Amino acid sequence: MGLYCGIDWATDHHDVAIIDSDGHVVARGRVSNDAPGFSALLTLLAEAGDSAADPIPVGIEIDHGLWMAALRETGRVI
Repeated sequence: MGLYCGIDWATDHHDVAIIDSDGHVVARGRVSNDAPGFSALLTLLAEAGDSAADPIPVGIEIDHGLWMAALRETGRVI
């Protein structure tokens, strides 16, 4: 089963949803726009089954900034 993560970007926080290939929500949450929020995102992904060998792809509304750089460093498809 493939999983996908979508991030709705906002100034102070980001809403996150992880769905399976059938469109069912596996996990969701709101994370802050800071280092603890990014850590919370990684925890949410890991709890859904994310791993270095099989990272969950992420769709996000921006293409620049620290979060994008950090997500790229995790080796996942963005």
